[in-house]
Amino acid sequence: SYPGWDIFLDSYTSPAPARIAYGGGQTGPVFDLKSKAMACGQTHNPAPGAVAEVRAGSNVTFHWSRWLYSHKGPITAFMAPYDGPISKVDVNKLEFFKIGEEAVDSQGVWATTKLLDSTNGTWTTTIPADIKPGNYVIRHEIIALHFALHTNPGFEWSPIGPQFYMTCFNFKVTGSGTATPKGVTFPGGYAKEEDGFKYDVFNTKTVLPYPPVGPALYKSSVNAQLTPKELVMISPTGKGEAADATYFKNQETVLKAQSATTEAFDAAGG
Repeated sequence: SYPGWDIFLDSYTSPAPARIAYGGGQTGPVFDLKSKAMACGQTHNPAPGAVAEVRAGSNVTFHWSRWLYSHKGPITAFMAPYDGPISKVDVNKLEFFKIGEEAVDSQGVWATTKLLDSTNGTWTTTIPADIKPGNYVIRHEIIALHFALHTNPGFEWSPIGPQFYMTCFNFKVTGSGTATPKGVTFPGGYAKEEDGFKYDVFNTKTVLPYPPVGPALYKSSVNAQLTPKELVMISPTGKGEAADATYFKNQETVLKAQSATTEAFDAAGG
């Protein structure tokens, strides 16, 4: 289990901690589909200082801080291969192929709602079993559609349209696969005119299933039979148990404050 980049703690730590996630980040979304921020967010610096090794065919689980019930929408994951040092990678030139997506089920329950009510803030996808081993950037994203068609009273300042919340991570995939799926670049991976971006998440009569956005989901040509490995927790500080305990205590304080903010937005319909 690897720590992500905590924008409220890690951004103010010197030297910057070595994370598998890109640094920087923000709590706000990307609105402009043509923005370079569509790849890995408005701020994605420093580059990852660590890499997570994963077997092709295994699961990867992402853990979000408290999400908003109002921010309904699909959850996606993309992968893009890269060569050379991660610090030299231009994320806007990477070719991402989609490996996971979940939107709304037949009962009208959104993936983002399950994130809150069913999975303790986690979402899991599978690394395709047939892909070529090597280094990859994984782009994980929630697309919030609550203001896709209109804003709510008190939030007229917000642009109308989908909101994109994404983070990118550094992975090394092992295995014996040979597949090199074609991908898309960001910006460019989505089109503003897609039906899935003009979807009324609050209308129970909205037609199901939800029309997926972006490229088609890549599906592995083979299945992998893997033996589970023991869970190993990676230290967030690398300085021992006492330093880790202090970090987690500070993080708990930050998360409580952030949860209060998100709950207030939820209550206001934002």
